[in-house]
Amino acid sequence: MRLAGAVARVPRPVRRVLKRLPGTSRLRGVGLGRPDGPVPDAGTPRPVVYVPTWLRWDEMRQRPQYLLQAFAAAGHPVYFVDPREPTPRCVDGVRITPSFRGVPGRHVVAYVHFAPAARLLDRFEDVAVVYDVLDDLSIYESDERGVPEAERVATHHRQVVARADVVVVSSEVLADRHRPERPDLLVAPNGVDLHRFRLVPPRRGGPPVVGYHGAIASWFDFELYGAVAAAVAEARFRLVGPVAPDVRGEATRLARLPNVELVGERPPDEIPEIVAGFDVGTVPFRLDEMTRAVSPLKMYEYLATGRGVVATALPACRDVPEVTIADDPTTFAAGIRRLLADGGPEALRRRRAVAEGAGWDRRLAPVLSRLDELGRRRVPGP
Repeated sequence: MRLAGAVARVPRPVRRVLKRLPGTSRLRGVGLGRPDGPVPDAGTPRPVVYVPTWLRWDEMRQRPQYLLQAFAAAGHPVYFVDPREPTPRCVDGVRITPSFRGVPGRHVVAYVHFAPAARLLDRFEDVAVVYDVLDDLSIYESDERGVPEAERVATHHRQVVARADVVVVSSEVLADRHRPERPDLLVAPNGVDLHRFRLVPPRRGGPPVVGYHGAIASWFDFELYGAVAAAVAEARFRLVGPVAPDVRGEATRLARLPNVELVGERPPDEIPEIVAGFDVGTVPFRLDEMTRAVSPLKMYEYLATGRGVVATALPACRDVPEVTIADDPTTFAAGIRRLLADGGPEALRRRRAVAEGAGWDRRLAPVLSRLDELGRRRVPGP
């Protein structure tokens, strides 16, 4: 869902116009060059390549960045290709590069989460494709009016699903929707970077802070949150994240409440400290076809710091220990008050224990195992 938030920040008219321009898909590849890096030795882990999308490495740390870091931690050289980067650099064990130059051109694993980007894979030989379905495909539909059927995300999705060596989805709901296409798909829910999000004692002094971090877009239930903020007037409600243009009015109205603060987007390195400043974390999403498929990243990040969580009845939240499910403003407010009264050391340890079962290394493990089973994880011998 946080990845979808990056898309949501681009104004819809701009997105639609860009998609309609003749040759747009070809222009995306101009200047990327050909992958010409040295081929790794036989038997070593294949390099993992991320082909360009709208995603930036240093903006809103999301599932793709975390999974790429997990690939790197598992011994794979990882290349994150982004033509907006001025020069190559290495961050978190990942090589960030502005082009395919220097990237090995054979025996690689391509990590793809946006199906149209797979068109760039014809530049590689012997590429194992890991296709990660992050969100319900309906998230793209409102921006595809006037886009020819052949160019729509769903069309590319079907092609990549058929081609991929491994298809992975982020929730059981997505698994149910896509299993007819790929009966062998894997489920890898979102997780948490346990090194970045550490167990932190609660704050001392001042009013309690009820927090949210992530994209603020059409899935955010403004009516619910406003009613809850009014009901728990003794708390500060802090919203941290970019606001999508089409909900800016609703967000502004919500921030007029005396105890609601709209912080805006903050650098990824600040997010762990910001979350540690919450007393309760929230996931206030509307329930619809798209959000029912969501696996909220923020839920595990709250838990990792020892913070209790109140969420609407998203399927991915219902069975997670230490997450309070709320159906309406009354139960949401009651859940917040109960968690504010339960901030002792034992409660913090319980929540951290839940998060420790959701580290990104564990989330990636089934993907690595499947690549091993297929003989596609390592560079083949001569």
